[in-house]
Amino acid sequence: MPGMAFRTWGKLLLTALGGSLLAGAGQLGIAFGLGIVRFSGAFTGEGVNQWPAQLAWAAWLAANAAVTGAVCAERLARRGAPLIGAGRQAAVAGAAALGATVVAPLGMQSARAADVSGVEPVWAVAAGALLGAVIGGGAALTVLVRPPLLWNMVLVAGLVWFLALASVMPSLNDTGPLRAVRLGVWEPSWLDPIVADRLCLLVLPVAALLAGTLTGGLARRRGQATPVGALTGLAGPALLAGAYLAAGPGADADRYQATPYYGALLAVAAGGLGSAAAAMLRWPLVERPITRAAATASAATEAAVDTPGTERGPGTEPTAVSPAAPAPAEADPGTADDRSVPGTMPPAPRRRSLLRSTPGVTPPAPRLRSLFGRGRSRPDEAGDPTEEVRLPAQDEEFVDWVTGLSKPVSNNEPDPESARRSLRSIGRHHAD
Repeated sequence: MPGMAFRTWGKLLLTALGGSLLAGAGQLGIAFGLGIVRFSGAFTGEGVNQWPAQLAWAAWLAANAAVTGAVCAERLARRGAPLIGAGRQAAVAGAAALGATVVAPLGMQSARAADVSGVEPVWAVAAGALLGAVIGGGAALTVLVRPPLLWNMVLVAGLVWFLALASVMPSLNDTGPLRAVRLGVWEPSWLDPIVADRLCLLVLPVAALLAGTLTGGLARRRGQATPVGALTGLAGPALLAGAYLAAGPGADADRYQATPYYGALLAVAAGGLGSAAAAMLRWPLVERPITRAAATASAATEAAVDTPGTERGPGTEPTAVSPAAPAPAEADPGTADDRSVPGTMPPAPRRRSLLRSTPGVTPPAPRLRSLFGRGRSRPDEAGDPTEEVRLPAQDEEFVDWVTGLSKPVSNNEPDPESARRSLRSIGRHHAD
């Protein structure tokens, strides 16, 4: 068992190391092939600020490679057991950062032919790539601890690559040298450089704002914690701003590097604002799964209570009952038993109001039954009536019998005096 755990642990570290190494070398190869990154040439005079722009690319590619290696190791660990524990996560992030340093030797080899005034280009590229690997190692650790942060990094990385490819594609058929492209800036060959500088101050913050809003809303929809959702918009722009910080704003000769430098810093604030707004504010179209389930259960309960024929609890409004045809008059329970006893008079039949059978007319409220508090409601502790008190069967019969005593005797009886009954009846109540 320990040997198996050791082999699994070693496989994770090798996956993180190899994944970041391949990601760094592959991205740098694509950038070299398309002319996006160019370390060779003269970077003096008016093109002095193009050198820090190339260093920003080196740092960002190394940071992206470190995050990619850590994610590959985490996906491999998910098949067996989750990658849990601060020590293991830090070790995987460190291995990924170590593999991302492959950008440094590859860039140093190409920087030998560079001409930069006042700076050793070989060591400058190595320093930029190493700083990017360190930044990427920290970003990889945060992704392992909080996986929702990866969503924003993927969106921002895809946007940067899209802008870079959209900038170089129109000039691939040209015969002259390829135009250098800045990190996160859309600058095709046919676009004026001044317009490109103005657009980069707008494109980066707006794109970061939209990406942060999208990832913050997605984290909220999936039930993530509010602080995690509010921080998702910072991950991708922070990686971009870290690359620009590692390269620097450039010299004061022009704003070729300074404009995207400050645009990347503004993108961090815009991305954090978008994710915080999506995760913390109340939006009608974005709900937590728990809130949506509670609202559905509440609506189902109200629909069941409002159904005709159902009852509400105390303190709720009564529901309207659909009018129905009046049922034929029925005798009280026990009437048939009273009729079967000789010498007793059947009680008077219950009278039904004509208003109940008239459609559109609300019948009057029922009055309390006569003697012994029959039909009254029993109050609860708060004083509100809750339920009707029902008497035993014998008491019901006795109350009906007493009620029948008040009925006048019809004139067509043969002997009215004999029809009177006294309290000394031999009814069922006294027989029991």
